[in-house]
Amino acid sequence: MRRSVLLLPLLIGSLSTATTSPRSADQWYAQGRAQARAGQWGAAEIAYRQATTLNPTAANWRALADTRVQLRDYDGAVQAYAQAAGLARARGDLNTARATDLIAARYRQEGQAYLLTPAPLTPEPLPGCVARPARLEPTSGILLGRYADEQALTSTGQLRVDPRLGTPLAVSFRYFTLRAPGRGEAFPTRWVRAARQAGMAVHIALEPGMPLRQVTEQTLVPFAKAARASGVPVYLRFAGEFNDPANEWSRDPALYRAKFRLVHSVMRRHAPNVALVWMPMGTRLDVVGSYYPGADAVDWVGLSVYATPFRNGNVRDSALTDSPLDALDVIYRRYACAHPIQISEFASSSRSGAQPATGYAAFAAAKLREAYWGAALKYPRVKNINWLDLNMLGNPYVQPRPVTRRNDYRLIGSPEKLAAFRELLTHPAFLTRPGAGATLTPRALPTTVSSGAPHSGNLWIKTVDAPARVTLTLDGQPVPVGQTLPHPFTLGTLNPGPHTLTVTVHNRQGEVILTRTTPFSAQ
Repeated sequence: MRRSVLLLPLLIGSLSTATTSPRSADQWYAQGRAQARAGQWGAAEIAYRQATTLNPTAANWRALADTRVQLRDYDGAVQAYAQAAGLARARGDLNTARATDLIAARYRQEGQAYLLTPAPLTPEPLPGCVARPARLEPTSGILLGRYADEQALTSTGQLRVDPRLGTPLAVSFRYFTLRAPGRGEAFPTRWVRAARQAGMAVHIALEPGMPLRQVTEQTLVPFAKAARASGVPVYLRFAGEFNDPANEWSRDPALYRAKFRLVHSVMRRHAPNVALVWMPMGTRLDVVGSYYPGADAVDWVGLSVYATPFRNGNVRDSALTDSPLDALDVIYRRYACAHPIQISEFASSSRSGAQPATGYAAFAAAKLREAYWGAALKYPRVKNINWLDLNMLGNPYVQPRPVTRRNDYRLIGSPEKLAAFRELLTHPAFLTRPGAGATLTPRALPTTVSSGAPHSGNLWIKTVDAPARVTLTLDGQPVPVGQTLPHPFTLGTLNPGPHTLTVTVHNRQGEVILTRTTPFSAQ
């Protein structure tokens, strides 16, 4: 009995300590970690929120963001990731900031209505930006292009058009090696002639077949003169993906800038039908600024970006929810005011060498729609997209890399991808001939629209969970809407006065995963 009496104060003290609320940010953070490990995500969110209130460090915001992801509070998670990235950026840790931005992008959900309007000129690429037209830039719309090298030519020298595609596109794309005079073909004349006969422009990825330092005016002039003689609009991408350490021309940014400016000078003097494209790859974007040769030496800014099931061929590192638009968004915000944007290479994989027995056709078709429709709706100065139509799993023309990192990017070889691509051909925002602009272009639903006439449009929807059903209401009344990107709809004749348009997205379980309401008026 006496032993129990002696222990009682100790037990009371222990209980008192256990139920004492944390008082410092570190204590709240520790409690949040313990609750997260126990799967008590709601309690962990409260604890991390208290930690950020008392001490708003990047680590506390990041923990709060990760917890909100577990709670599927994606909007709240994105806000917290933004706080963490901003703090990392403020202390000069740009790598952490960029990595956090990329994580936030996975969970950023969007729902926006766009109306198709007559478009003699491109809308502002960015708020407050008045862009000057660049060489070979269409007034509006996106030129569609596709990889087709010499193997795509018939025995009579014509460009072969697959009947399943049905039509030549606006741009034909291939690689070509720049060599010293007398050491090989100076220009892909036969291939360019075939593109011209088909009514196409060409996009040439010109890669130095020599150390970059050896590229001189003498090296470039034969190519330039042949380009001019071809009479074809040429989008010339010189020494692209310079931010890839595997490329020889990546080693000296100052030398790269000087040689790019030399190429620009030669083309201006000898080939006025050439638009010069400066193109990074979609990773290591933190270093691209050091290679930028200046607005006066660049006509277009390009980008190579791909959608694959796995990152770097690692089956434990899924990329199924990654968006091909994340890298585009970075480049677009940085350069679209000064230059039109070319997605120089894009493709989505329907089969990965990392898991060859599994097909990813549905994933590939969905990423195709996301890239093309996202560009058309959200990024009005994206003016050209080129599909890299190759099967890297068996094609000898690939950089040496493990088979696990190779993918099947064929467009024609996947019925799902082909069907999604053919949908583009029927929309006025996409161009299958060079030299003309789109008659209609999507613009975000404005605050004021005209009354008395119907309005056709599209929805841009991006959600973390796959959308299973999309509904659209105008002033509470249902509006018929397509169930796949670009979710076409038509608003009937609008009465003058205020209106609201509401987009609601449900997942496969019938849960609402996104709601966006936009007020506007008709007059």
